[in-house]
Amino acid sequence: MAQPQLSRIEGTVLGAAIGDAMGHPTEFISSFDAIFARYPPAGVERFELYWDQDGEHFAPYTDDTQMAEVVLRALIQGRAGGDQMDPVMQAIAEGFITWMDHPQGGHRAPGNACMAGTRNLAKGVPWRLAGGETAGGCGSVMRSYPFGLVFADDVAKAEDWAVNHSRLTHRDPIAFAACATMAVAVAALLNGESPGSVLGQMPETAAKYSADTATMIAQATAEAVDGTPPRTTLQRLQGWAAHEAIAAAAYVFARNAGDARTAILEAANTPGDSDSIATLVGALVGAHLGIDALPADWIADVERSAELRDLAHAAWGCLGSPVGT
Repeated sequence: MAQPQLSRIEGTVLGAAIGDAMGHPTEFISSFDAIFARYPPAGVERFELYWDQDGEHFAPYTDDTQMAEVVLRALIQGRAGGDQMDPVMQAIAEGFITWMDHPQGGHRAPGNACMAGTRNLAKGVPWRLAGGETAGGCGSVMRSYPFGLVFADDVAKAEDWAVNHSRLTHRDPIAFAACATMAVAVAALLNGESPGSVLGQMPETAAKYSADTATMIAQATAEAVDGTPPRTTLQRLQGWAAHEAIAAAAYVFARNAGDARTAILEAANTPGDSDSIATLVGALVGAHLGIDALPADWIADVERSAELRDLAHAAWGCLGSPVGT
């Protein structure tokens, strides 16, 4: 198998962060009309939220990217050291505890299930049992794309580890299905598979863990193909639950796989958990098209762009290194 292009790995990491930051100001807005009224005439078309901290002016991302970075760093370190699953998951757990107490850049409205699972980890609950048994929000799928990056050369491992990592905070089958699907999709795109092929694989992967999730992804993809408008599909799939988030991402990706800018904006202008949907879409289009498909000003303005790009280089560099099962 050919090694994934560095551009696609950079595109995945930066695309996810850009999507997160683009959807940051529209999260919690409950309708398309309300989004367009706040950001006339057509909703968010550029970064609408900027912060100034430590002499930097940037578009801030949310807890989605904060947690994904924790996961990606632990995976890179683990792969370089040939670690087994348990030590790597423990490293992720320790990273989440640090994130809970001292998050990079401050708290960004983290989800209840993520916080509850992390509090359990801090109390010493084993990582496999820390997540809520019925926790099925999107808090684990939003941070699952790193498994597709670091294990792009072993898709089965990407799937298995993504599912197991969900246990730290989310143990509902819909969360397992969404994490598996996202990791496998990113790995497949990095390896040059076509969007059509990947979209066909997504419900097949999800079905191993949750039939409802598989059905939701398949329906969303079919609606993208038949021209069902976003006001219909994305008003229904608001992304708070894991199966809604991955289905919404599949819908937007199916409609816009060849245009990263349009895809990210469509995802960001959605009612509900827009930052998480746009995170997933940004990772998918970035993995497919590479970093050159992302607008240069978005890359320059997103929070900690240079650090994230360095992290993408580290992920690329560790591909092919030994890692335990």
